[in-house]
Amino acid sequence: MVPVQPRITVRFPRLTRRLALRAAGLSLGGAFAAWLGYVVLGPNRHEVIPGRVYRCSQPGHDLLIRTVDRFGIRTVINLRGFSPEYDWYKSEARATADRNVNQEDVTFSANRLPPPAELRRLIDILDRTAYPILIHCKQGADRTGLVSAMTLLLFTDATPTRARQELWPIRGHFRFGRTAAMDDFFDRYETWLTGRNESHTRDRFREWATTYYSPGPDVADLKFLDPIPDVVPANKPIILQVRATNRSSEAWELKPGSTAGIHLGYSVWFPDEPVPRYAGKAGLFRRTVSPGESVDLDVVVPALKSPGTYLLKIEMFDYRGAGVDARAMAFVQFGAEPLLAGLRVK
Repeated sequence: MVPVQPRITVRFPRLTRRLALRAAGLSLGGAFAAWLGYVVLGPNRHEVIPGRVYRCSQPGHDLLIRTVDRFGIRTVINLRGFSPEYDWYKSEARATADRNVNQEDVTFSANRLPPPAELRRLIDILDRTAYPILIHCKQGADRTGLVSAMTLLLFTDATPTRARQELWPIRGHFRFGRTAAMDDFFDRYETWLTGRNESHTRDRFREWATTYYSPGPDVADLKFLDPIPDVVPANKPIILQVRATNRSSEAWELKPGSTAGIHLGYSVWFPDEPVPRYAGKAGLFRRTVSPGESVDLDVVVPALKSPGTYLLKIEMFDYRGAGVDARAMAFVQFGAEPLLAGLRVK
């Protein structure tokens, strides 16, 4: 007689909705912890163009040495600017010197659109430097994401949509607050393409970035309409007329308020003094100056009592905000040159 085998019942836990949500939460929590550890707290290192372009957050001396050795890096592009007063910069300079690789210092901000002159200089560096390159800023998220996307548009057949993935949260960048300026840069490029009814190509992006790009309305040419007098009499004010030409792709809005709109600011300095003897504003009236148009403004220099040679500095400002929150952004921050002149008082 064949013995009867006992029936073994295996009970599996019932996959309840609560259990499923808990499992999903644990999975997402683990993924977030991994992202946080690598992107926010770690090196945030990624390959942009295989074998040619890499990106990361600010590396210390030893990590930079290891990265250079591992990927054969020949140029390090630092987007935090020439900063020899800081320990991070000294450490980086020692590492690049130890490995005999190029170090290029480019001054970009994570909170503002790149200055046109510095953008052109960066493109020249990318064209001429030795590869592979390593791009970094502080967190390796915002400025680094912008420049990484640029390399894809300049040197590969990537679409703008693909290039902008370098500015995704998975790389540490979020489009809100001031860092949204990084996304605005590419919005401006795509708007330019749409206005010309054209599609992206490498050459079109290069043309736009080096010729047509402007960071809003903050680009101007300034010139005196009449020659500066050889000698300015003491105790007598003078009036100088300055023509400001809008070289941007957007209109200027001049306003009568002193903390809103675009104004011309000027100051008078005496040698070796830390503050100006006088500072004033012009353009305190309501007017729209379209791209390519000019406006003539009166610079009233008050009576200067002490004889000597003074420096007159004139530049455009964009006042953003109102009241105590107003922020005056000098056009020079975006690549526009101030107007300088000497005043000899007798």
